[in-house]
Amino acid sequence: MVELPKNQPEEKLAARRILAVTEEELQRIVLDLHDGPVQQLFAAQAQLRALETRRAQGMPLDNDVYALTFARVSRLLEEALYEIRHFLGAFRPPDFAHRDLVEILQGLFLHHELTTGCEVSFITPRTAVAASLPVKITLYRICQEALSNAYRHAQATRQHVTLQRDADCLIMTVQDDGQGFTPPPLRGPEATEREEHIGLRGMRDRVDLVGGEFELQSAPGQGTKIIVRAPLDG
Repeated sequence: MVELPKNQPEEKLAARRILAVTEEELQRIVLDLHDGPVQQLFAAQAQLRALETRRAQGMPLDNDVYALTFARVSRLLEEALYEIRHFLGAFRPPDFAHRDLVEILQGLFLHHELTTGCEVSFITPRTAVAASLPVKITLYRICQEALSNAYRHAQATRQHVTLQRDADCLIMTVQDDGQGFTPPPLRGPEATEREEHIGLRGMRDRVDLVGGEFELQSAPGQGTKIIVRAPLDG
C-alpha cells in the first residue's frame, strides 16, 4: 500500500496554484509574441505590399525605392527572428533527465549573458550534483525567472549564483546588484495575487511542489537575493 504524503493538502494547493500561474504565463507569452515578432512580420508584409501596389499602379520603381524597402524589410525580419530565438532559448527545456544540474545551469547562464550582456558568476560544488528530475527543473526555472527579472525590471548589470549541498539538501542563491524593491507577501491570507507578481508566485509554488523552502530578500536600492532550499530527492 502506498502511503500518501503527510503534507498532501499543501502539495495539492501548490499544484492548483501553479496550474493557474502556468496559464497566466502562457497568456503572457502569447501577448509578447503578438506585440513583438507578429507585429514586426506584419510591418514587413506591409512594406512588400506597398512595393507591389506601386508596381501595379505603374509608379516608378528605381533602385533607391528597392534599396529602401529591402533595408526596412530586412531589419524587421532580423528583429523578429531575434525575438523568436530569444523565446526558443528561454522556453526550450534542456535534457534535464540525463544531464548534471551544474551543466544545465551553466548553459542557462551562457544564454543569458549572450542575450543580455549581463554577467553571471557561478559558484558550485566541485563534484557533480545528482538531484532528482523535479528538483533540477525547479532550480532551473527559478534561476531563469530570477535572472530575467533582475535584468528586465531591476536594471541589474551583475548577477551571482551559488549552489551548495548540505546533507540531503541543495541550497541555491541568486543575487543581483539591481535597484531592488519592497517584496510583496507570498504566504498567508495577504499573499499577493497581482498580475505583476506572477513570476514570484511561480517560484514559490515550484519550491512548494518539491517540498523545499523559498526565501526572497530585497529592498529599494539594495538589490535582490533569492534563496531556495530543496531536497535532493524532492
